[in-house]
Amino acid sequence: MVTTNTRKVMLIFMPLGVIITSLITVVIAGGIGFPPHRDLRDLGKAFIANSYNIWNKTLTSYSLNVVSAIIWDYRGVDTLLETAVLFAAVTGLAAIFRNVKEMFLGEYRGLSTIVKISAKLIVILTAIASISIVVCGHLTPGGGFQGGSTLAAITTLIIVAYSIEAMYRKKITLGKILKLRYSAFAILLLVAITPVAYGLFSQVKTYYLQNSVKEDSWFSMPTSFFGTPLGGSIFFFNLVEYIVVASSIAFIVMLLSMRLRELGLED
Repeated sequence: MVTTNTRKVMLIFMPLGVIITSLITVVIAGGIGFPPHRDLRDLGKAFIANSYNIWNKTLTSYSLNVVSAIIWDYRGVDTLLETAVLFAAVTGLAAIFRNVKEMFLGEYRGLSTIVKISAKLIVILTAIASISIVVCGHLTPGGGFQGGSTLAAITTLIIVAYSIEAMYRKKITLGKILKLRYSAFAILLLVAITPVAYGLFSQVKTYYLQNSVKEDSWFSMPTSFFGTPLGGSIFFFNLVEYIVVASSIAFIVMLLSMRLRELGLED
């Protein structure tokens, strides 16, 4: 006999299977058009040549990771505004669900003991991986958003394995997460205006979001740390973005979990 849960799974995965099969067929048949050119445009060549170029200090970002160089240096204003959009979206969600009850007096529910023990190990490994992703984000593939998303996955794992009460027993509340998020975003803006503030006090010409020296400005953020490339402001932006993204996603997961509990829809 086909159970109700089995039917729900089939309703979810059958359309997904049809979509994936259709996309594969279209790609194999060449239905998406001509493949992109392998030759880089002049702009792409400039990014690759100067993302880490100690011989051209007025253009380099001191970042071995070209993607991080583009995101936080060459188009830093765009990335800062994207972070602001995420910030505003979470703020709007908090306003919509502002009446959600936060106090839970029930006991731990969660899954079996084996799952809980395994979850502890996964939490530790995930936290280490997220730190590695963000700290080395200017050297290898990764960065603040990727690291923050990885860290936020811990919240979901804890809620599933232990229950939402486990978060509150560890004194991790929505209010504390919001405060951490506001503080991190303020630091993000502070890093962005640091060059301008330095220029005002020292009477040196500087630019907003300036990372390294320019032709008309000798100001530069730290470019190395004990012989290791630091990427200037990129390293600091990644660290703060790490906290902003992790706290934002964790807040959303906890808020929706509480709402499901309030509506009685959580298993």
